[in-house]
Amino acid sequence: MSKSKSKPHRRPRGEIDRNYFFGDVLIKTGVAVAVALGAIALLTPFTLRDAIDDGMYGYVTVMGMFAGLGLFAFLYGRHLRKEATHWEFD
Repeated sequence: MSKSKSKPHRRPRGEIDRNYFFGDVLIKTGVAVAVALGAIALLTPFTLRDAIDDGMYGYVTVMGMFAGLGLFAFLYGRHLRKEATHWEFD
């Protein structure tokens, strides 16, 4: 008995280009946020532990939110790039 060969599901070219473009933009955004947070952390005269001890929870919250946003943008951008360049054989 012969195996039936499955054809790859071909997505529209516009969808592939859109996923690749937005994936690239989100990866670069995530890296830019990480660089900005690193620069802010280096230029502040206190450490994160000092901020927590002094009760500066607003600073810690904002830094955490931007870190989460940057991480989400980077990981979702990687996901979109993988979808744009990966062929699925159904």
